[in-house]
Amino acid sequence: MSTSNLLRLFLLGAIWGTSFMLMRIAAPVIGPMLTTLGRVLLGGSALYFVARSRGIDFAWRRNARTYLVIGLFNTAIPFALFAWSALYIPSSYMATMNSLAPIFTGVFGFLLLAERLTPTRIAACVLGLLGVAVLVGVGPTAVNLNTVLGVLAGMGAAVCYGYAATYTRMKASDLPSLATATGSQLTAGLALLPFALPAVPHAATTVTGTVLVAVAVLGIFCTGLAYAIFFHLIATEGSSKAITVTFLVPATASIWAWLLLGEPITPGTVIGIAVVLCATALALGLVDKWKAAIVSKA
Repeated sequence: MSTSNLLRLFLLGAIWGTSFMLMRIAAPVIGPMLTTLGRVLLGGSALYFVARSRGIDFAWRRNARTYLVIGLFNTAIPFALFAWSALYIPSSYMATMNSLAPIFTGVFGFLLLAERLTPTRIAACVLGLLGVAVLVGVGPTAVNLNTVLGVLAGMGAAVCYGYAATYTRMKASDLPSLATATGSQLTAGLALLPFALPAVPHAATTVTGTVLVAVAVLGIFCTGLAYAIFFHLIATEGSSKAITVTFLVPATASIWAWLLLGEPITPGTVIGIAVVLCATALALGLVDKWKAAIVSKA
């Protein structure tokens, strides 16, 4: 990976790491659905202006269904689930659940694309679930019903990401990546409208400047800018290298939340995150690649 793209990768990890902390700021005040809607509309608008400046043809009539399905499962549902989980679990927990996405991508590849479910991928799935259990069991948050439901919501978001990635390969592989990203964000915003609008009267009386800034950063930077960087990395370095940003997000999310929200980083947090990231490395086939690289240099 080139030096400039390596810097982009670390920047992307830092940006996405802040998203969980920002949801922890906004969702308790204006509600999960309105937080998600604001993020999606701002992010989609930013992407739309970039796409139009590059002359991207969205072909809405032909691709509207594809955009909608990807928008629902890659944006609307997982973003809303994470925003809801932000009411009950720390940022480090949410970021760790997010890291399970490549594992579920492998599961849907087996179910929908007849890809071979190797022993390594099965081991990755088991190890990932074990890491979640360790994180919840010995992490800094007391285990109660809300904690469990928050973790399950985060895992549900990861399942959605896995399905969306597989569906994108099936239905949108021939579309410009920026068109898919933009179209899916805008359709996700439309889908979220009827669920978010009822929260507007309450939010109007509780919203603060800090919350507005949090939502703006979530939309413009954590969604719009982040997607632009991510798709640039995919185009120049390939998806297998771009997806390694997964390894940076839990650490950056924990650090941001520790610095700005006072969330503790305990040994249990570190151990649970480490186990999940090992599972992710197995799911991505990175362990075999690293072994091969070491052997070739020896």
